[in-house]
Amino acid sequence: MRKKFALALGLAAIAAVGVAIAAPGPTGPGEIYTYYNTDGSVSGQSSIQCDGTRTAWGRPTKDYGVGYYICDPEP
Repeated sequence: MRKKFALALGLAAIAAVGVAIAAPGPTGPGEIYTYYNTDGSVSGQSSIQCDGTRTAWGRPTKDYGVGYYICDPEP
């Protein structure tokens, strides 16, 4: 009985985390991708702003870093 309860509790926790990640509110994170060439120099960048607009410049590559930031709610 304890094993079934622990399993059910674990699955409920995983489901709650999945819902929280899948549905960020208006104060969700923004994203920045920085792309690097074979020399390690920056070759481009793309971002998703807090309002959902996308911007990009340069050349995307397979070597990249990702950064996130929390968006402030609008007053």
